[in-house]
Amino acid sequence: MRTIYVDPEELDQSGALGLISSKVRILPAGAVIRTEQAEIRAEVPRYQEMAERAGVFFFFEDEELPELPFFAVPGLELAARDRDGSWYGRSEALGEGVYCVTPEGTAFRVSEDMGRFSSRLLAGEEVREMWEPAPGLRVYPSKAEAAGQIRLIPLSELAPEALERGE
Repeated sequence: MRTIYVDPEELDQSGALGLISSKVRILPAGAVIRTEQAEIRAEVPRYQEMAERAGVFFFFEDEELPELPFFAVPGLELAARDRDGSWYGRSEALGEGVYCVTPEGTAFRVSEDMGRFSSRLLAGEEVREMWEPAPGLRVYPSKAEAAGQIRLIPLSELAPEALERGE
C-alpha cells in the first residue's frame, strides 16, 4: 500500500482529523506541541521534580511555546524539551513509545510509553543510556525539504470543499 503524508497544521482549527482510504495509507507529518493545562502544574509536583532532577520541561498552555526547528515524518506530538535542546513526544503512526529528536536532528526511541519515561526521570535514571535508534522516524530541517523527499499532499487536495466550508 502506498503511503502519503499530510500536515495537520494546515488546518485553522483544532480538533480531530480523520482521513481513511482503502487504497492509500494517509499519515500525519510535521510536529505539534501538546500542552498540559496550567492548573496541572501546581496540582502535580512531578512536573517540577522532572525539571529539577532531569532537566526535562513539559509544555503548559500558559507559557510561550518555542518555535519548532524541524519537520518530522511521520508526525510527532511533542510534550517536553530538555535543557540540552532535545524534544520529546509521541507518534501515533509509530505506535506506543516516546521519541526524542536531538538538536542535530537525530531521532531516538527513548521509552515504551510516557508513564515509564516519567518514572525513569523521577527515579534519576540517565535516560540517554536507554535511547535506541528510531529508523521509522525521519527528521528534516523544514517542511519544504521533507516535501522533496516524501509524498506530502496539501489537505486542500484531499478534501477541498470541506476545508473551504471550514468543516
